[in-house]
Amino acid sequence: MKKLNLFFLLFLSVIILSACGNAITYGTLLDENEPEKKLTLMVYMAADNDLEAYAVENLKQMEQASFNDVNVLVLFDRAEGYDETNGNWTDTRLFEVQHDSSNGIDIISKRLSCPSLGLSADNATELDMAKPMVLMNFIQFCKTNYKAEKYALIIWGHGTGWRAFAVDDRTDSYMGVQELGNSVRGEGLCVIGFDTCFGGVMENVYELKDCAEYTVASPCVTPSSGWNYKTLLEKLSSQNASSLNIAKAMNQSASSIKPTIFDNSKMENLMEAFEDFSKELSQSINSAQSRTEVYNALFSSKSYSHSTYPCDMFLDIYSMAALYKQSSNATLAGSAQTLQSAVEQISSEGSSKAISVLFIPLSGRNTVALAHSEDYVKDSSRSWQCKFIKESEWWVPTRERNSDSLLDKLFYKVY
Repeated sequence: MKKLNLFFLLFLSVIILSACGNAITYGTLLDENEPEKKLTLMVYMAADNDLEAYAVENLKQMEQASFNDVNVLVLFDRAEGYDETNGNWTDTRLFEVQHDSSNGIDIISKRLSCPSLGLSADNATELDMAKPMVLMNFIQFCKTNYKAEKYALIIWGHGTGWRAFAVDDRTDSYMGVQELGNSVRGEGLCVIGFDTCFGGVMENVYELKDCAEYTVASPCVTPSSGWNYKTLLEKLSSQNASSLNIAKAMNQSASSIKPTIFDNSKMENLMEAFEDFSKELSQSINSAQSRTEVYNALFSSKSYSHSTYPCDMFLDIYSMAALYKQSSNATLAGSAQTLQSAVEQISSEGSSKAISVLFIPLSGRNTVALAHSEDYVKDSSRSWQCKFIKESEWWVPTRERNSDSLLDKLFYKVY
């Protein structure tokens, strides 16, 4: 009987030691005595591209911050050929950010194992950050093992607006807007921030309207250097973790181009106002002359695009509405005023009112492409298209090219 008890005790000891080993591997996450923190911030750093060096700099900014009561987890995918610091590793690694008081250039944060991602703290593993399952598993790992009052996510890397995020050069792939929405929907996030270009376009923000309380994003090109993450973490640490405060901290950490803070509860109202305005503007076009007048007005209004071609041209919605607030067409003027009001309501106090929507691709400076991408044309057989393309009746072009949508009338309908 004593031998049996001894065997049982030895077996139990192995189980306990194994559990402790897991706790050490994952960081402090499994310590039941660890108090729950106010925020777990997840940074999805898709830098397997020409942004690699900026990603290393941003992670070092996080380490240089003095912060507390905040968990900071970074899933970092590096590239080849852009940055050779820190041993020049080029795989994908998961870090729990640690404070570095030395101001050195080496990453000192704790490297973690994550079985659901196939990541080991000791071995090199390459992940395709464009795969939605990678983002989903990252979020679920952080929520399970780093419990907090609030959870926020930052998408870091390249962004093209309605087309793609999380561009991975090694696999020549990207994550589409609908895939992004499906990856984060239902995860209980309070804020989703985009340290990317063109995160704040209508097509993207509308997709995420039920995925978080706030979306923080810019509708235009943003600096490759990214946000100031030392500033961000110290702001998050010094204030209470209301969702709006978290969103404001992201907004304030941006250096030159301040992103818009979108109140996602107001997105349905904005979509309704935008569709109504598009309908009224479309119905004002009844001849080749009126089409030319509307086209010239919109093309000359405030817009955003890359400086290299080909690229997409996005119109600033607030400025577009301003063109018609004084229209002699009372119904059109009223819809323009309503649209401007909806944009004002969706942006948080102190935030910019910038949100844009795709107008037309450009093949050169002031030169429009022959047609919209087939991916932006309403097509019920393309189940992967984003919600905005699927639901818009008065803006998005159609496969038949002869509907009354505004883009059909401006670019395809024959008069």
